[in-house]
Amino acid sequence: MSEATVKVDELQDVKQAGTVIKLSRPVVWEDVEHKELILKFDDLSGDDFIDIEGDFLDFVSGKKNVFMSYKNQHPAYFAVIAAKASGVHPNLMKKLSGKDFLKVTGAARDFLSVMV
Repeated sequence: MSEATVKVDELQDVKQAGTVIKLSRPVVWEDVEHKELILKFDDLSGDDFIDIEGDFLDFVSGKKNVFMSYKNQHPAYFAVIAAKASGVHPNLMKKLSGKDFLKVTGAARDFLSVMV
């Protein structure tokens, strides 16, 4: 198999897997160590987005100046979408390093911007 074929196969595997975010440092959540997050945005359903609304409200509970009408501009909303796409609890996102949080929320923001 040629090197070009291997690269094409790797790209197809990544597309099937979703957006892979390698974390700069592992995060342990519920006794599971996460070294990367695989965000499968294309697997999200309408039901998932309905659930995301409630999860977002829980995620920002107690935070000041969070307005639902501006949720599409809030990093917490992107974090909850990314959590749903990767199959992890939204609060895991709060444990990420700042750099990793911005990578993950940026991927969710980019996904939404393509959809709109």
